[in-house]
Amino acid sequence: MDIRSLYLDYFEKKGHKVYSSMPLVPDDASLLFTNAGMVQFKDIFTGKIPIPKPPRATSSQLCIRAGGKHNDLENVGYTARHHTLFEMLGNFSFGDYFKKEAIAFAWEFVTQILKFDKNDLYVTVHESDDEAFNLWCEHISPDRIKRMGDKDNFWQMGDTGPCGPCSEIYVDQGDKYFNTSEDYFGGDGDRFLEIWNLVFMQYEQRDGVRKPLPKPSIDTGMGLERVIALKEGKINNFDTSLFAPLMSVIERLTGEKYYHDDEIYNMGNSSRTQSLRELDSRCVDERLSSISLLESTQPANLAHDTRIANPTNKDSIESIKEIKTIQASFRVIADHSRSVAFLLAQGVNFDKEGRGYVLRRILRRAVRHGYLLGLRKAFLYEVVGAVCDSMGQHYTYLIEKKDSIQKQCKAEEERFFETIESGMELFSKELDSMKSAAKSVFSGETAFKLYDTFGFPLDLTQDMLREHNLNVDLAAFESCMQEQKNRSKASWKGSGDAAKDGDFKELITEFGENKFVGYESMESSSVILAMLDSNFKRVLDLKSGEEGYILLNETPFYPESGGPVGDKGSIESKDSKIANVIDTKKYFGLNLSKIKALKPLKIGEKVIAKVSTERYEIAKHHSATHLLHYALREILGTHIAQAGSLVEANRLRFDFSHTKPVSSEELEKIQDLVNEKIMESSVQICEIMDIEKAKNKGAMALFGEKYGNEVRVITFGDSIELCGGIHVANTAEIGSFYIIKESGVSSGVRRIEAVCGHAAYLHGKVALDSIKEAKEMLKAQDVLQGITRLKTELKELKNRGVQGGVSVKKLDFEMIGNAKLIVSFLDSINANEAKDLVDKAKNENEKVAILIITLSGEKIAITAGVKGISGLKAGAWVKEVASILGGNGGGRDDFATAGGKDSSKIPNAINTAKEYANKIIISL
Repeated sequence: MDIRSLYLDYFEKKGHKVYSSMPLVPDDASLLFTNAGMVQFKDIFTGKIPIPKPPRATSSQLCIRAGGKHNDLENVGYTARHHTLFEMLGNFSFGDYFKKEAIAFAWEFVTQILKFDKNDLYVTVHESDDEAFNLWCEHISPDRIKRMGDKDNFWQMGDTGPCGPCSEIYVDQGDKYFNTSEDYFGGDGDRFLEIWNLVFMQYEQRDGVRKPLPKPSIDTGMGLERVIALKEGKINNFDTSLFAPLMSVIERLTGEKYYHDDEIYNMGNSSRTQSLRELDSRCVDERLSSISLLESTQPANLAHDTRIANPTNKDSIESIKEIKTIQASFRVIADHSRSVAFLLAQGVNFDKEGRGYVLRRILRRAVRHGYLLGLRKAFLYEVVGAVCDSMGQHYTYLIEKKDSIQKQCKAEEERFFETIESGMELFSKELDSMKSAAKSVFSGETAFKLYDTFGFPLDLTQDMLREHNLNVDLAAFESCMQEQKNRSKASWKGSGDAAKDGDFKELITEFGENKFVGYESMESSSVILAMLDSNFKRVLDLKSGEEGYILLNETPFYPESGGPVGDKGSIESKDSKIANVIDTKKYFGLNLSKIKALKPLKIGEKVIAKVSTERYEIAKHHSATHLLHYALREILGTHIAQAGSLVEANRLRFDFSHTKPVSSEELEKIQDLVNEKIMESSVQICEIMDIEKAKNKGAMALFGEKYGNEVRVITFGDSIELCGGIHVANTAEIGSFYIIKESGVSSGVRRIEAVCGHAAYLHGKVALDSIKEAKEMLKAQDVLQGITRLKTELKELKNRGVQGGVSVKKLDFEMIGNAKLIVSFLDSINANEAKDLVDKAKNENEKVAILIITLSGEKIAITAGVKGISGLKAGAWVKEVASILGGNGGGRDDFATAGGKDSSKIPNAINTAKEYANKIIISL
């Protein structure tokens, strides 16, 4: 049964427009992620924009609750219903139908389409909502309708705005797996499970006063995952066919079996001796018993889980505890793999803050649970691949981007696996220390070290401690964060400006969306329809010197969209310039230009709108991004997906998904291919066509962009993309193309910065001027030959400087047995010279351990070498020292390097280096 399709088809037949799931990253600075089905209709409910036609909508909305105010992350794996990612089925009325129809629709769908037994259904209403109570009496017996208070059955968006009572439909799952004495409507128990929430928006709340709305609305929600569970007779969402493909992959990877809740219930029944014997045999599995943290599940989890019978046999209890621990890890991995897949597919990338940091937390929590199941190398990417396969039929972009998603996921996993072993060891040591000292709070300093050195987010450490009923000393943790100047702080920074509360609805209602004529011309004769001040409030005029926004009936100014910046220009009368156009953006479909008035402006005035000649250069750089995108896919692979861009008159910046740096050879090929395409002089072909036809043609689309049924397709030779932007008429207009820089933006995302057009000419001119100057300084016509000569002379000088200034024999050392230990801080040499010293020390001694710390500006370098001392590893040695200096590094057993950031800790690092080596050498 395809419940999603049944739902959408049902409401489409009831006159609702079907809306696609909006992106998980909303165009709303107040939200971290899209967390409810009504988010994409928020501006309609709040009255910012007019009611659409038809005034009815339905959707199956992907939601994420893993950060900000709505965060279910810590509950996932330990409950039957919590998810980081879920789908919310919803139907909405914008001032159209109200309670009577909403209730009738819900009841008909639940009983006739989904065919739930009416004898298993109950309903709740707000205690004051007699209207809803009476309407429900037309469908269900009054004794099955329960009145609830504000806590459970009243909804409001915030302290101000739309609000109203709720009505919910519950399904009674029976008492076989549930302790009915602890279950109630709206409570923690799952016997009476809510499946549908109807919100009756009938009031507006301001200053604590609720007034009736002139056009009451409907907002409903029904969780797809829990409905599937109910229809399949499962008492846990994770036990359904929706998650079965993921559980199968995890079983293959771990060699463990995933048990459903009803199976565990049967195991808990003491009469099932065969099942218990099977469980008991699993307890002695050597691989499992070697993972000490598997024994740490909270006893409280079992005590409060009313789905499990209470066997008296002690071994049986321990067996079930172990199975429940494994089961929780399976569920965390399965759930988190879905969030990772969808966030990566929708352009969110691993990062140190914001949404990217939440994504990293989700992945690392999943990896840690894989570690508990014995996995010691990247695995989650395989589960993520299964998500793409199983959900790609409906969300086709998962299949299209599967290769890229898996590569990004695997690269991030491998980074974490490099440190997880050491982090888990530190965690276990701190636990042992707590037990011996009878402490009840986990060290904040250790939690910070787990975070800063080993990449364990704080909430991952808290999740690990939860299994031991322990908490972190948060005050100490925050103190460490402050000491390190809050590096990579986990707090979310909102994206973009705060939501504008301007007079947009009024303008849209009065004028509709204004016409853009900038494709055909850079100039238009227009009429000023309206003006707004800097707070987006309507004004009758703008005085000379004032800044504001102008709405023209026809505008040639292209608004900022995707990568390209908004057009600049001027507003002129017949006689003179009357305003400068500073920027152009789109607000709720309105193309508004920000201006600075040079003379008084009035509504209704006829003006000439002129776009700045900067447009030509912006168009060149925009078209160049299309050719660059094509070249990247040709040279690096079709996994390349655009992850952001900036297009200005003098440069372009293009971000793309790729898991490793682009080599100089690859960059040269990319640059050559772009220039080759430019020189082909391909004419721009612009076509308007059906979106499916465009995709079949091979046009690339950007996720999150809003495309209608008909789309604009821009073709330059082999480059085909959906794009509404401004471009050159022929690629030859782009001129030359130079890549200026390639760098990493975040984990799995690279950035190329480039120039073309006039900016490319200036770039070439600067380069030629530099070569001319270099020739003069080198006194040579062949620059390369002159540089080679100079490098040879410098090398000779350095060698003489090292030998004459700092030598191995002059360094302080101590003898430990027959091994020499040298640990020094030298600020008179650089890292390369330190390497030479390490090599000389190894050449001159049979048994030696040498570690040198150098400081160049604010950059700390650690260089270590070991010879003839089997127990001391240079890589582990530098890691230990680097952790003191706020850095990291590693290398071979005989030679390793690392970096650091905090020069104030160099004395501590020197002591640590000596103590670490002493301890190991003495023990040999």
